[in-house]
Amino acid sequence: MAGMYAADRTGGRTEILRDGYTVVEGVLDAAAIARCTDALDDVFATEADIADVRQWNTADYRVAYMLPAKHPVFLDQCRPGPLVELAASVLGDDCVFAGFNGITMNPGGAGQPLHRDHPQPTPGVPLYLHAVIALDRFTVANGATRVVPGSHLGSAVEEPATEACAVHVELAAGAAVVFDAAGLHAGSANATRAPRRALHVLFARRWVQPHWDFPGSLREADIATLDDDRRRLLGFGNVPARYDHDARRSFGYGWG
Repeated sequence: MAGMYAADRTGGRTEILRDGYTVVEGVLDAAAIARCTDALDDVFATEADIADVRQWNTADYRVAYMLPAKHPVFLDQCRPGPLVELAASVLGDDCVFAGFNGITMNPGGAGQPLHRDHPQPTPGVPLYLHAVIALDRFTVANGATRVVPGSHLGSAVEEPATEACAVHVELAAGAAVVFDAAGLHAGSANATRAPRRALHVLFARRWVQPHWDFPGSLREADIATLDDDRRRLLGFGNVPARYDHDARRSFGYGWG
């Protein structure tokens, strides 16, 4: 992703596999933070008439899905770069984007319960990786993401007692917490009067179903601007093999 980097991708991979998460500093610089914050606020404003009906705006949070289809700033972020390299070190060099959303924890809200974005853990083989990139500073007071270390390894404990094991991940604006999407995590209660905005970027192994269909969601004019590397990352051509009766052969994944 443009402007995004991980200072120690090898160490980050080790922490994700062992603990289920890692922190990456300086993912976005000040200029990129400003562009993304303004763009997210623009998307929220554009969807103000439907957010309540769609349940995208609740007492606890406000969310906007598939940001690259809604604003060019976010489509520009979908490109090769060191954060993609971190995902590739965990999920394989052919990993793809699985989602790209934005969220703010609403002031005075109760926060989210612990949950898994990928409900079936596959211990030792992460299928999805989730990066929460702070646009505002994350603190315990304003709703920092909390994670349960080790829960990506398949812990069956989902009861409130698990909250005692949760860790609030405080971040500087522009930093990210990156975690196995099978791990328990949540946005916390925002006890301040200010928003706590973030980007939620998901990656997936090439051979699992992404959370969102980028090729089907982007406008044709936007698709025309993509080079081959960005098309691959966004899942263009990433379809199962099929059998063609007339040609009497299979197409896809190299099975001829």
